[in-house]
Amino acid sequence: MKSVLRLFVWVLALLLLLTGCAPLHGCFDTADVSAAEKQAKLDALLSARPASGSINAPALSVTMIDVGQGDSILLVSPEGRTMLVDAGPSDAFSNISDELQKRGVSSLDVVVATHPHDDHIGSMASVLDAYPVGAFYTIAEDLPTDACIAMRAALERNGCPVSFAEAGMTIPWAESCTVTVLNPIASYADAETEMNDLSVVLHVRYGDTAVLLTGDAEEKAENRMLDTLPASMLRADVLKLGHHGSSTSTSAAFFLAVDPDYAVASCGKDNDYGHPHYETLSLLYDTDTAFYGTDMDGSVTFQLDGETVAVETSRKETP
Repeated sequence: MKSVLRLFVWVLALLLLLTGCAPLHGCFDTADVSAAEKQAKLDALLSARPASGSINAPALSVTMIDVGQGDSILLVSPEGRTMLVDAGPSDAFSNISDELQKRGVSSLDVVVATHPHDDHIGSMASVLDAYPVGAFYTIAEDLPTDACIAMRAALERNGCPVSFAEAGMTIPWAESCTVTVLNPIASYADAETEMNDLSVVLHVRYGDTAVLLTGDAEEKAENRMLDTLPASMLRADVLKLGHHGSSTSTSAAFFLAVDPDYAVASCGKDNDYGHPHYETLSLLYDTDTAFYGTDMDGSVTFQLDGETVAVETSRKETP
């Protein structure tokens, strides 16, 4: 059934392209959708979710930490190596440190700042001051914001080695896992590229299972990845929806190339942006994809054992 649904979406996307209504999400207007319609779509998605569970075997653990309107993701490899991707807004440090303490994390082998927007690096300076960090990856572009200035100062203060991430790099992290950078693509970088589209995108594989972490990459970056990367580099069981589930990300073509079984949006409850957007929820519904969101589920942990995926949420009952 799922393959039939996704074939239908592929055909629909092709028809929209041929009729000049592309990209797919450009044909929707969130403002024209009522709150009741959006809630009905969300309710339908939640009612179809698989039961929560856990894996006892060695597994790659990926936790979307509930930091409100922002991103912070903790990865722990089967052998215990740690990675933090982003550090949420400025008030997120206590949530991040609570999650790390709960999982017995006292140091971070790798830290990644996908791009220097405040909702991704707002608490990064606090993280760098509180935890020893083995290696730090980010993009070369900078912003004159308080959060970015504080992050740079903390990196220097703590003597943390910094590398600039580019597509094609493999980040040394854990022997059991492969971490590949898919974006930013250096050959496409220009002065007109928006900061979101320069986001570090990571593909993390363990065995035959994988997760794709997209930062705030939007459709321009997605199309560039589709144009330059083999499909096998995009395929993942779990997709962190780009830009908090915004309709400017997760185009139909990109989503179907990833072909995930699970999708998660990291966003704040009743946020001012309406994330996740109705268009994104509709795509997930039409493709029978299990959906989770930190705004309703709290922190969401995916366990990938190399063959299967299990999901746990910190809120056992969805409001």
